[in-house]
Amino acid sequence: MEIINFIENNWISIAGAIIGLVFLFLEYKANVWMWAASIVMAAFYIYIFYTTRLYASMAIYIYFFLASVYGWVVWVFRNRDRETGREIITHVGKRYILPIILGVFFISILIYLVLVQFSNNLALITIGDSLTTSLNIVALWMISRKWAEQWLLVIPANLISAILLFARHDVMSGCLFIIFFLVSIMGYFKWKGLINR
Repeated sequence: MEIINFIENNWISIAGAIIGLVFLFLEYKANVWMWAASIVMAAFYIYIFYTTRLYASMAIYIYFFLASVYGWVVWVFRNRDRETGREIITHVGKRYILPIILGVFFISILIYLVLVQFSNNLALITIGDSLTTSLNIVALWMISRKWAEQWLLVIPANLISAILLFARHDVMSGCLFIIFFLVSIMGYFKWKGLINR
């Protein structure tokens, strides 16, 4: 009976977790269908982050929803082996490293300044929310270009998101982001392997 009550009270988090795991598996495999999973997952996490009052994280999933449509189109037509149809994963160009770092920095400051005006969260929650959002915004752009280093932004974003969700007492989603964090580490080495192969 307790299990049934738990499922009834947490079905949105459970469904989001399952879809998130499907997305993560497909992303790990560099499979184009990850974009379909990300569209569905984004819808669930928009609601989850809204209810936990992590508004910047909610905004990233609105962005994630729209960018997933764009990413799906780009992946179909860009960096694909003509003979096998496989994705061609590459390294980020050196000329993009500084813009990526500056992008994360300035986007997080901008989001922080917006959040302090419209939310009453603790300062550390607001800083973490801003940072994870900026990391995810830039990482999603990098994913659409099939750069392996996108994982280097996703890894800390997932860890910080897990900490924020545990702080907000959303244990189910927090556990999911711990799994995301661990798989993101493996994903980085997997994508590096795809480049070498």
